Amino acid sequence: MKKFAFFDFDGTLTRTDTVLPFLKYACANRADYYAKLLRQSPVLLAYLLGCASNLRAKEAVFTEFLAGQKWDAVQNVAHDFARFRLPELLLPAGMQVLREHQARGDFCVLVSASPEIYLHEWGRINGLDAVLGTRLQVVAGCLTGRVDGENCHDWGKVRRIEAQFGTNCWANSVAYSDSAVDLPMLQQAAQGFLGKKGQFVRVQ
Repeated sequence: MKKFAFFDFDGTLTRTDTVLPFLKYACANRADYYAKLLRQSPVLLAYLLGCASNLRAKEAVFTEFLAGQKWDAVQNVAHDFARFRLPELLLPAGMQVLREHQARGDFCVLVSASPEIYLHEWGRINGLDAVLGTRLQVVAGCLTGRVDGENCHDWGKVRRIEAQFGTNCWANSVAYSDSAVDLPMLQQAAQGFLGKKGQFVRVQ
């Protein structure tokens, strides 16, 4: 059986969060982006202070930026973002670890709280075997701004992995993240590594 290698995305394979850069990329102009961000600053501040959940902040921002837009149009923008903008945000040290696992033939899975709408295209381009991210709700061909199903965050990552690959996937597996929020995933894996800027330290 192939060895599973699970990778967080933002901060692990990239130098920064990718959600706001994506939303900025999707905006018609810079002034529009900052105006929308300003309107959602109270909930973002509440999230940073621990007074609002990741899901609440995420849905507030997605509703502001994406609600009512056609799925096909946003997906086209997301694909362009994955092809042309994300390469500028990658973290070389983290990508080197991914490439080493790919070279060994491990089953490499991207597991991210960021939206699948651009992660799937990035994963396809970069040879990932599977991509698990937060899904965006679509009704009648348009985005609602809500999350479809569970937010792929914290223990949500563990549940998504097990739903996709079964509980036996953790045997002889390895997982990487830059955030303590992902400790559930790191501790479920046979080997979990927590790091900053590509320098990973084993947590178990």
